[in-house]
Order: sequence, then C-alpha cells, then structure tokens
Amino acid sequence: MPKPTKTGVFDNEASTVDLKVYDILKALDWRLGDTLLYQPSYVLTEDEQKDYPGSKSIKPDFVLQDLQGFALAVIENKLDDPRKALPKLRLKYSRLLKPRFLYACAADGAGGMNVLFFDLAWRGVDAADFRVVDGFMSLTDVKLKIEQDRLKRQQQEISIDTTLAGGFDPAAGKARTYQLDCIRTLLDHYRDGKMKMLVHMATGLGKTRTMVAFAKALLDHALARRILFVVDRRTLARQAINKGFRLLTPTYNSHWITSASWRAHKNKNIHAVVIDTLELLYDKIPSNFYDLIIVDECHRSITVNRNLVFDHFVCPRVGLTATPRIAVPPKGGKLNDDDAAINDTYRLFGCASGAPDFEFNLDRGIDEGFLAPYRKEEHITALTKEAMESGVLYDHLLDPETRARIELGAEQKIELERLNKRILSDEQANRWAEIIRKETEYGEKLLLFAASQAHCLMLVKAINTAFNDSGQSPRYAEAIISENDDINESLKEWFDRPYSNPRIVVSVDIMSTGVDIPCLRYIAFGALTQSVGKYLQMLGRGTRLDPKTGKFSFKILDFVGLCRKMNDNGKGTAKPNEKVVKPGAGDNGGGGGGGITVDGILDNPDPASLIQRVLMTDDGIRFVDNLPIAKARELFEEGVKSTMDPRIALLRRKAWEDKDYQPTEEELALIRDWVAAPDVILSEEQLQRIYEYPAGSVWDFFLAVLGVRKIPTTRERIEAGFDSYLELYNFTDEQTTALRKIKDVFVANLSSHGRVDLDTIFADPIYARLIGDFEDINRKFDGKLREVVEGMRGCFRKAA
Repeated sequence: MPKPTKTGVFDNEASTVDLKVYDILKALDWRLGDTLLYQPSYVLTEDEQKDYPGSKSIKPDFVLQDLQGFALAVIENKLDDPRKALPKLRLKYSRLLKPRFLYACAADGAGGMNVLFFDLAWRGVDAADFRVVDGFMSLTDVKLKIEQDRLKRQQQEISIDTTLAGGFDPAAGKARTYQLDCIRTLLDHYRDGKMKMLVHMATGLGKTRTMVAFAKALLDHALARRILFVVDRRTLARQAINKGFRLLTPTYNSHWITSASWRAHKNKNIHAVVIDTLELLYDKIPSNFYDLIIVDECHRSITVNRNLVFDHFVCPRVGLTATPRIAVPPKGGKLNDDDAAINDTYRLFGCASGAPDFEFNLDRGIDEGFLAPYRKEEHITALTKEAMESGVLYDHLLDPETRARIELGAEQKIELERLNKRILSDEQANRWAEIIRKETEYGEKLLLFAASQAHCLMLVKAINTAFNDSGQSPRYAEAIISENDDINESLKEWFDRPYSNPRIVVSVDIMSTGVDIPCLRYIAFGALTQSVGKYLQMLGRGTRLDPKTGKFSFKILDFVGLCRKMNDNGKGTAKPNEKVVKPGAGDNGGGGGGGITVDGILDNPDPASLIQRVLMTDDGIRFVDNLPIAKARELFEEGVKSTMDPRIALLRRKAWEDKDYQPTEEELALIRDWVAAPDVILSEEQLQRIYEYPAGSVWDFFLAVLGVRKIPTTRERIEAGFDSYLELYNFTDEQTTALRKIKDVFVANLSSHGRVDLDTIFADPIYARLIGDFEDINRKFDGKLREVVEGMRGCFRKAA
C-alpha cells in the first residue's frame, strides 16, 4: 500500500462538506492525524502507475486507518457526481489502499448528509452495489466488524447446541439432523459474506428453534453481537421470545421491542419486532446496528414494497418460509396475490430459480418420519354441490336476529366462492356439524376454517348443539375470530390441552399461521382459497406428530372441494392413532340427511364496519356486542378523558406535563389492561383498526385522545414516505416531477381506500393526461419506471 506524504492536518482550505464530515468523524472517536487523515497524498509505485496510466499519486478526501497505518475506510465527498466518485472508490482507491470499507457522501441541502456505503467483504449477487446508510461507523464499530470478519475466515469448528436444535426427536425416533444441516449451511454462507439467504422448512419442523441455535452459535463465537428477528404478528413476536430466544438466558438477553421500548432495550443481544413497528422505527436505528436479521414467514414480511425498510440495514439477512415457490398463474389468468408475494420473496432473496439456500419440504418431512402423514375425505352437501355446479338460486333472506322473511323482489344466484361470505345457511351448518360428529372420534381436536366471522359463529352454535345431546359438552367448540390477542391466546392455550374443551376451534385465518397444536387430528375446510401458499399453511396446522397423545397421522374433512382444487389426495400412509377419550365418554351418533333446500338463508351480519367485543370470564369467553367503529372510538375516547382510575389519571398528567414522556413496560401493560376491562372492552389490535393505523400502539392512541400527539393520516404517511424516498436517490428534477405526479395519484386513491397500480394509472385517460405518456416517462428512467415506482411505494410505510 502506498505511504501518505502528508500528515493529514488541515493545512489547506477545507470545503463545507469536508468540515461537516470531519465533525461527524471526530464525534465517532476518529482522531485527526492519527486514525483520521484528511486529503493524504499517496505516491504510486512504477508498477502501480502502469496499472493506472496518467496517475502518479492519489489524494482521497478522508482515510480512516488503524494505529499501524493500514487503511480501514476511504471517504469521498463527491457523491453529487456518482459516476466519478463511485468508480474511483471501487476501482482505484480500494485496489491501491486495500481498505475494508468505502464511503461516498454529499450534503443533502437540509443540513444533513447523503451517504453511500460499500463493504469489500460482501459476497453474492447483492454485493455489487453501494448501499444507502445513515452515517459512518465509529472506530469501535469498524474494529468489531473487522474482528468478526477475521473470526469468520478462521477454520475453527463452530459448535452447535444440540439441546436447542438437531438433537433426538422422540416423536420421530431419531435425531433432527436436517436442523444441523440447515445451521451449517447458513454458517458457511454467513462466513463467506453472503448477504441474503433463504430457508424453506415445512411447518412443524422447528424453524424457530433452528434459528435460536443458529443465533447462539454466532453469539458464542463472536461472529455477531446483535440479532433482529422480524415477524408479522404480535402473537408471533411473543412466541419467538417466550418459547424461543428466552432459552438462551441468562447468557444472552432478548426482548420484544416496540416503538416505545427500543431505546430502553437497545443493548439486548436479540430483538424481536413486528414488521409494522419496524416500518416506523427503522430510520431511528443506525444502519450498522444489527449483525444479522432473521425474517420469519418472510413471504408476508419482506415484499417489494417493504424491501427498502430492510435495505436500511447493512447486514446479512435470513428469510424463513414454510411455503415453496410452486404456484403458477392459471392459463390466461393472473397469479393470486398471496402466491405472487411468495414468488417475489424468493426473487428478493436472490432465488430467482426458486431454489432456496436450504430446503426441507413437506413431502420429505413426511417421508422421513418427522411429520404426520394424512388422508382426505370429501363431504359435499347438496347445497354446496348446487353452489359448485350452477349456483344457488334464492329470492328471500331471513333477518339474522328475528328470522323475519325479507323478500328480495327478484331471484338471485350465488356461487360457492361467495357462499357463507355473502349469505349463510343454517341448514348447511347443521349438516356439517352432523358430519363432524359422525366422522370424528369424540374428544379429539379439530380445526375448521370457515368463510367469515359470522360463518364461524353459526358453525360453533351448530357443532355445540350436535355434541350436546347428553348435556356434557356445552362448549365443545369455540370461535377464534376476535382481534383481541389476549383472548385468542387463552383460547389457543385451552385448545392445546389434549383433554379439555374446546375440542373444536372454528376460525377464518387467525389460526392459519403461528399456531402449534401437536395433538390436532383433524383439519376441516369450509372455505375456498385461490392461494397454494395459504392452503399449505392451513394444512400445516395438522402435520406435527404427538406421541404423548398417540397422534401419528391426521385427516382432512373437505366440505368445499378445496383438496381436489389443489390436486391433493393426501400424502404418506396414514397411521392409526390412539384414542384420546375412552369408549363411552361420548356418543358418536349423527350424520345422515341431505337434499337441497334454500330455506333458512341469512344475510351475513359480518360487515367490516363493526368491532366485536368479547370478554373473558370465569365461565369462558362471553360475546358482548358488535359495535360500529365510530361508536367504539367514541367509547374509548370518552373513557380516556373521564375515567377516575387513579393510575390512568396519573398517566394522563404525565403525558400532559411532558409531551415526550416514554411510558415504562409496566405502564403500557396497565393501559392495555384498562382498555380491555369491562368499562371499554377493546384491544390494541382493535384500536389499530378503529384509527386505521396498523403500526400504532395503545400509547399512540392514548396521546391522540389527549391531544398531545396527532395520529398521522394515510395521506401524511404517504407524503412522509415519499420525501424519505427522494432523499435516498439522486433523481433529476424531471424525474422527481414525474414521480410526484404518480405519488399524487396514489395519495388520492389510497387515502380513500382505493387500490391502484401503474397499469391502472396509465389506463385512466385523466391520470394519463395529468402525468404523461408511459413510454415517454419510462425512457426518462432508463426503462426502469416500474422498479422505481415499486421502490417508492415501499416508502409509503404501510399506507400502500
């Protein structure tokens, strides 16, 4: 490496940008003339001059070096002309000075800095481009990264804790060696510098425990110090900490972080976070804060729209999915949105061919004895068959409350896809309940997927009636449909107990992911889906083995022909299960009946504008009422303002006196408990829906009622996201103007709950006149307008 011929002291006139960069570096413990050199001049050797004709020396703006004088990072402040700055850094300075890190920066015009970053240790298809970051690393951070890289390159054997993963599985009668194979594959890629990795592991094979063991291996060997685990639901965050990473305490600490608690717990080794929270929080976290990000069910968390959130962090990331990339669009049709998200996710993880870095799928899990085989039975009632073939004709409905006849004036037809979503049938619910009683063993667990919340409640009533002829099982079935996490968690816990009620749970989609019920012996389909991915998720609820209760296989009861639609006739050879309840404990009579009838069809009282309030009592779950959203909001706001609860009154006063007051975890729990109590009976999830703010916390809504902090509107969130997007890239004025016009169309539609894409916009003559011709604008973006707009939408922070 050439030696500098200057001391690095400011002995010439420094630019405004230079001084700003110097101030930032000084605050990060870089010392001028020691570890920080300003515009040092390096004379090239004769051989180096041959490689770079016309250059006798080089003079970078800043060089960060270690105490032995070896360059660690080079900084150029000429990002305003990236065509010159970036090639000079990558092709010239990196080869001559051999630093680990490269930075390019420029003033952003608002008193801050735009900074691009490149790590020469990156490998893989995503290692070719500079990344946007929020600043420079400190001397300590640089040393740590280099030490981690040194340890990665050592040939030392990395031990894996087989008490966490890879150990003996009593259910299968052998070790889960595939978990060790997965961890070793990820360790090899991680040590090689690969930035994106994807794991496809079928439901029931222990993805979370595998990641806990992987995280421990990295932490034990100083290959990582902070790890982020991203989920898409609150229940999954709680589950990841309580049933996963808490196994590493007290050696390594973990915490489920929220927008209010990140700072208090930022020094924990492992964070779990819900993606909605991360969208609000990510730009407050330094780009180099985490050494690894693990994204659970990544086809729901990482999408094209959210990719920029994850790109903020300059560290490797591992995606986990239980869903293979097998969906193809129907001939002449469009791929289902859920399956399109799966395909996008594989592509975003560098798996354009569909091959993940590690795979252990459903078929292999069943074949090798780690998952339960299953068979399917189709039970199509006359009403369902009619809806499948030609549609059900009806000319009246019954009022759901009074059962009064409502004449429609003209005959209408409904197909199977809309049956039980738009209209309900008492007769069909009763028939399904009879079939369930006839085809299942009394006392064994069954999960039924229904078409709507009202459909769930109707089925629960019918099932409880069918199983209650002796008066022994009044709550044999329960519906899990509420947004109330606490109540759902209690119901799931009861359902997980093999020998207690509820024996049957009916749900729409809350139970399709993140639910671990090993003793489950039946999956029943009462609703259709177009998504192969969603079908496999629902199916996966039954694949766990459970020798403790004698469950070695499971059965599908298909009421709507979904298995046939998915070309699934069962997998593996079904094995006999042991009975949970001894003969005589329940009579399995029932079944029979049939014949098409259209009487008893009800209007579905399940509008999106209602909030269902449910209360937990000593006797179980009690349905309170269905409140209109406006009324539920009024109830909450009146409660916050008028409650005499001294603890809530104290929090009101703290919020008024200190506008930036951050509540403790105990205070947040106190507010949630108060909101869920009989005076209000709402949950944080319901408040998010009431205020149309999915990432909001109960504290955000509490402050909004007090007038301390305003909840951003959809329009404001889009505008803020758009401004942050423009800061990331050097668009020309012409390009910025075009993007602003496109953004305005999105704002107009999204804030009124419309949904538009680029094709819809340019197909509308009014929008096309406002924005211009697609081909003309696309040329301004070098043919990448679609890609640019997708990235822009990703900065809309959930509003899109």
